[in-house]
Amino acid sequence: MSSVDLPAHEPALRRHSWLTRIWKSRPPLVIGLCLTWLAVVVIAALFAEYLAPFGFAEQSLLKRLKPPSLAGGPVENLFGTDDLGRDVFSRVIYAMRTSILIAIMATVIGATIGTALGIIAAHFRGWVDDIIMMMVDFQASVPFLIVALAVLAFFGNNFVLLIVLIGLFGWDGYARIARGLVLSTNGQGYAFAITTLGVHPAKVYIRHVLPNMLGVIMVQITLNFPEIILLETSLSFLGLGVQPPGTSLGLMLGEGRNYLTIAWWMGIPAGVVIFLTTLAISLVGDWLRDMLDPNLGAKGE
Repeated sequence: MSSVDLPAHEPALRRHSWLTRIWKSRPPLVIGLCLTWLAVVVIAALFAEYLAPFGFAEQSLLKRLKPPSLAGGPVENLFGTDDLGRDVFSRVIYAMRTSILIAIMATVIGATIGTALGIIAAHFRGWVDDIIMMMVDFQASVPFLIVALAVLAFFGNNFVLLIVLIGLFGWDGYARIARGLVLSTNGQGYAFAITTLGVHPAKVYIRHVLPNMLGVIMVQITLNFPEIILLETSLSFLGLGVQPPGTSLGLMLGEGRNYLTIAWWMGIPAGVVIFLTTLAISLVGDWLRDMLDPNLGAKGE
């Protein structure tokens, strides 16, 4: 690279180095901000009834499409009102509860199924391992959003079906991790030694192998959780997820897309919450991964 080219790339390099310095020199600050935001989300989800000034379905047609209070709207409507006069701030709080609840239940389903299948594949090996790993490869190769859209369009909107369907997303990652960890543990010999003493293999996996896997599984959960939130958001945005009169972040974003030019406050707050929540969880997940595997940080440098 010649000296003439340096000034053109200098701003980008400066921005990159500035962000890198913030991340490397102030990780406690970044992680602290992420954890603070996640704490706000959890508190809002748990105490929505007490924090929301209005009910999420409470309508007032006389106050429809009012701007946020800071933009000249009513003082009691912090984020303004939607096309039915419902308070956007209250709906965002309740939407956070719905989206987080769906994501948690779906994550538990996916982690349980994937971990169990990974342990079974590593324990039995042979044709059982081949079939399970074939299922894992099939799951990884299929665009899950298309499958989810087809299933929900065919069977109709159902809250339980939505949670189970989203829960099947990402189980292949847990299965691969669990299988690899169990194979590594079996190679160390202590699990086999305990089995030879007459202990049932299921008890060995539950009491000795699984606790050693929890750290890695928790990291995988934090990395998969934002994707599940985005999947639920996408389905609700397209009208195949949470249905009115219920509310979710994706549903609010979908309802607000038709009013972006005249009432941007209907969808923008939900989009900001989605962005901040997924970003915070992703950064915390990367931090946990680096903490549990210091070699990753050394390789990155």
